[in-house]
Amino acid sequence: MKIGILAAGLSKRMGNINKLLIDVGGKTILEHSVINALSYSNDITVITGYERERSEDILKNYPVKVIYNPQYENGQESSLRCLLSHTQSDIIVTLADVPFLQREDFIKAEINLKDVLAARPIFNGIAGHPVALKKELVELILSSDKRVRDVIKEHPHNFYSGRRESIIDIDDPASLNAIKEHLK
Repeated sequence: MKIGILAAGLSKRMGNINKLLIDVGGKTILEHSVINALSYSNDITVITGYERERSEDILKNYPVKVIYNPQYENGQESSLRCLLSHTQSDIIVTLADVPFLQREDFIKAEINLKDVLAARPIFNGIAGHPVALKKELVELILSSDKRVRDVIKEHPHNFYSGRRESIIDIDDPASLNAIKEHLK
């Protein structure tokens, strides 16, 4: 199954640091996320935006398709729509700043998509990643002016039990420090 990784954000809460380009254990956060996705699929698309050239320079070392979102400053919704506009199949979507996903997380997302249009892990009441979307839902999202999450809520979707790692992302310097310790 295809995987889409959103890696276009401004990292506003990190100050002047692009969190995805921080080296942890010899690889950037972006690389950790790509390598984890590659453990499941060889059909990966990464959406870039902020500091595009630096991200794309790193990504050229991996067998991934790279798409630039020229509207990345409009937020995650614009990057997700950019990704989905290049998708004609079921897809699993994740954020590049969720570096602990493993093959089993992607498998579980695909399995839980069986009878619904969207599937997402939940841990301790918090929705996590990756999010699996059926092709039919992708088409509905792209034909709607509503926010993606609102379109998903209107159609059959499934929250399933996820691992703690599905909700660990980098939002600020404190979460980055915790992730650095874990990835060492």
